[in-house]
Amino acid sequence: MRSAIVLGAAALVAASPAPQALDFAAIQNAPAPTGPVPGVASQSKVYNAAAASSSATAAVTAVASASATAAEKRSLNERSLSERTLTSTTTAATVAASSPAPTTTGLVPSTCTPTGTWSNTFIFTTATGCAKPFEEGTYCGFINPEDPCAPQPDGYGPVAKPDTAAGFVADPALHAIAKNAQDPKGYAATFKDLTAAVNANTYLGVDTLKSYDVAGCAAKCDTIELCTSFNIFMERDPAWNSDQCSCSLPNSITNYKCSYWGSGVTPEAANNNGQTRGDGFQVVITGSNGYSKTNTTTPETPSGCTKPTKCGNVHDHPRTCIGQHFFPGPFDISLCADYAKAQNAKNVASSAWAKWSSFFGYNPGKCNFFNGFMIKENGVAKGTYCKLFAQQYESSAATYQPGWQGSIHYEVESSWSFCL
Repeated sequence: MRSAIVLGAAALVAASPAPQALDFAAIQNAPAPTGPVPGVASQSKVYNAAAASSSATAAVTAVASASATAAEKRSLNERSLSERTLTSTTTAATVAASSPAPTTTGLVPSTCTPTGTWSNTFIFTTATGCAKPFEEGTYCGFINPEDPCAPQPDGYGPVAKPDTAAGFVADPALHAIAKNAQDPKGYAATFKDLTAAVNANTYLGVDTLKSYDVAGCAAKCDTIELCTSFNIFMERDPAWNSDQCSCSLPNSITNYKCSYWGSGVTPEAANNNGQTRGDGFQVVITGSNGYSKTNTTTPETPSGCTKPTKCGNVHDHPRTCIGQHFFPGPFDISLCADYAKAQNAKNVASSAWAKWSSFFGYNPGKCNFFNGFMIKENGVAKGTYCKLFAQQYESSAATYQPGWQGSIHYEVESSWSFCL
C-alpha cells in the first residue's frame, strides 16, 4: 500500500514540466517606471500594501507541486538547511533657521489674469479673521496652485542666471551644492550630481524641502515602510501656473526635492529629465544625488516564517520548485510569504495524495522554503520576484544569475530566503 501511494504521487508530479529559471516575459511586461511628477510638491502612501497582498494571494491559480521523485528527495535531504512631510523631522528647526523665504512671494505680475474661458467651479466659504473667501476643505489664505496664474509652492532654492533651462543645468552653484553634500549615516552614495531624477517601479513618494537636506531625506526614508534609498535633486519649476493664464512664460523657481524608493537607486534609473509645461516652460533637473541602504537592510520576517537568510544570487531548483511569480513594485518579501501560504492552502484543499505523501517525510505539494528578490532590468529596479520550493536549501545553493537575455541585462539585489 505504501509503495503504491509513493509511486502514484511520484508519477503524478513527474508529469509537470520543470519551470524556467525566471519568467522574463512577466518582467518585461511590467508597468512603465514611474516617479515624482514635476510640479507635485508632496506625495505619500503611493504603495498599497493591502492591494499588493491581495495580488499575491490571487497569483495562485491552480494546484502546484514539485517534480522530484521519492528517490531524489533522499539526496535533497542531505543538502537541507541546518537549522508625509519632512518639516516634522529632526532637521526642521535647522532648515527653518538657515533657509531663505520662498521665492514665490510677489512674483506673479498683477497684469496676469485667467483667460476668459476659465471659471472657478470650487465651492468657497468664509471664516472670522479671513480677508477673503477660501475653498472648502482648505484653509484661510489658501491659493490653489492649479488655478490659472496661481503662484507655485515652495521655491527655496537659488534661481539660476541666466534664468533659462540651459542656464539652470549648467549653473556651477547648483552643482556645487550636490557635489559637496555629505553622505548620510547608514547610506552609501550610488551617484552624484546628475541632471536627471530617478524613475523606477519601486516609487514610494516625494517631498519638497527647504534646503538640500540629505540627512533629513535619510531620516524620512527611515520612517517609510520598505524605503531603502532616496534621490535628492533640484528642479526648475514655473513661478506661476501659466495654463489658461494671460502670462504664458513665467519666471522660474528652484525646488529642492527628495523622492523615496523601495529598492536601490542607480545611475541607470536616473532617466527623468523633466518636461515642458504650459506654452513652453521647461522643467529640468540638476544636482541629482542617490543614496542607498539596500545592501545593509534586513527585511522584516513575515508572520509564520523563520530563518531569514541573505542569498548572493537566486535559488534555481526546477525539480523542487512549486511556483514562481513576479510582482511589480518595491521589494516586499511579505508578498512571497502570502503567495507561498496561499499556494499551500490551495494544495491542501485540493490534493489528498499530497497529504498522504507527507507522512513518508516528503510532501511535493507543500512550500517549505521560498526565495524573494528584487529583479533589475538594465539597471532599473522592476519588482519583487518570488520562487517557492518544497525543499529547504543553504544560501550557498543560490547560484543562478540571470545575466543577458537577448539585448536585456537582468541582475538581482536583496535576495533573501525564508522557511515556512
